[in-house]
Amino acid sequence: MNPTPTERQRDFYDGIAGQYHDLRYGSRYGKLFRALHHEALSDLLALVSPNARVLEVACGTGHTTELLYQRGVDFIACDLTPRMLERARQRLSGPAPFLIADAGVLPFPEAQFDVVISTRFLHLFDIVDQHRMLGEMVRVLRPGGRLIVDFDNFVSRWVLAIPHLLYNLARYRRLAPETEYNRIGQVENMLASLGLSDLRSIGVGGYHLIVPALISPQFAVRLGRMHQGRSMRVLAEQFVTTGIKSR
Repeated sequence: MNPTPTERQRDFYDGIAGQYHDLRYGSRYGKLFRALHHEALSDLLALVSPNARVLEVACGTGHTTELLYQRGVDFIACDLTPRMLERARQRLSGPAPFLIADAGVLPFPEAQFDVVISTRFLHLFDIVDQHRMLGEMVRVLRPGGRLIVDFDNFVSRWVLAIPHLLYNLARYRRLAPETEYNRIGQVENMLASLGLSDLRSIGVGGYHLIVPALISPQFAVRLGRMHQGRSMRVLAEQFVTTGIKSR
């Protein structure tokens, strides 16, 4: 029997868990993206009550989990890949509210969490699987709770096709990643159909930012912040979308 997409992703990330964090966030652009991504997520988490109960889905090696630790919130972080979770424990060196779980069948009753967050994950799956996993995240979210998720940006992928190609060749020796590229409107419509309202999307990163980063990392961060808003988010590598469960 052929493995499912989820099983293929688990096996792949189990094999690269030891080097994943450095590979993703150790380069000049990786450090820039990490700073911009953390900043955008921190702004959204600042909207959340300190007493909120938070679930992080597909936490990987703890890129976003670091922010939850820093805020001191009550959270559970889950992932399907044991070695990724072990790497997260090693990196964060603190209490370990980690759980092995499949994002497609979350092991929680309905309406258990005030916030559900999942980052750098959903782009690994096609739109059908994305819809199924988002449905699970919304299911365990309480009415009035906040969902925070991110996606790879379809428009940026093609508008900035040459910088995208050059970065992937230089960094990963590939023409392009195997990923699902989403449109912002498509994602917001999908989340609205799942019962979310007050939807907002924020642009994050962009491979073209590596050029100003070579001159001044601080300037590249300032330029990257300009990609958050509606007028320039089409150039962002990814976008973070947030909404409130209305029913």
